[in-house]
Amino acid sequence: MNLHMKYALLGLSMIGAVGAAQATTLVPLVPTTSVDIVGDYFGGTLLDSIVTPINNPVYNGIARAAVYQTASGLDFYYQYSNSATSINGVERFAAFDFSALGSSAISVYQTGAAFGIFTKGTETADYADRTLLGVVGFSFVPNTASKINPGTTSFTQIIRTSATSYKPGNFGLIDGFGDNAHAFAPVPEPETYALLLAGLGVMGAIARRRKARRE
Repeated sequence: MNLHMKYALLGLSMIGAVGAAQATTLVPLVPTTSVDIVGDYFGGTLLDSIVTPINNPVYNGIARAAVYQTASGLDFYYQYSNSATSINGVERFAAFDFSALGSSAISVYQTGAAFGIFTKGTETADYADRTLLGVVGFSFVPNTASKINPGTTSFTQIIRTSATSYKPGNFGLIDGFGDNAHAFAPVPEPETYALLLAGLGVMGAIARRRKARRE
């Protein structure tokens, strides 16, 4: 490898490291202290989008979701606009089902920019969290500074993944009264299935060996 190539690769690795440092990485069972704000969305190819009208006794509005293909994988987007006629605000989003990713890295961001089906946002999420059951949550603390109150719109919340395919998912809205909207979720990669089957095979072999020893 020549010297110029080494410097080029070093430069690219440093750029990658800086990019990674900007991300809010979401580890299962460890809530973040914040959700990084970016000036715009990450681009890519729009694969699917959906708009769901929300109407229940305490809040009504529009939930928006989309999935984009980028060079690094699939990005999942969520936004809610709360109608001025709502009684309550919304405190939390719950995106489901991300269990297909196992413990692989997920990074979360938010943007107030308008693009595609998404409108300009005014309310930022305060932190994000991830359960072992595949729920990724974004919390808007219940105060006038950040809750998605009547007449306001959330920043668009972004989940960046390494997934390459997707399926229908769920977009939950919570504020004492829960409601659901349509969204998208990642699908396990073939190698994930292979590892799962291999693991089950090993467990079966161990169980048979223990049984044989007892007999």
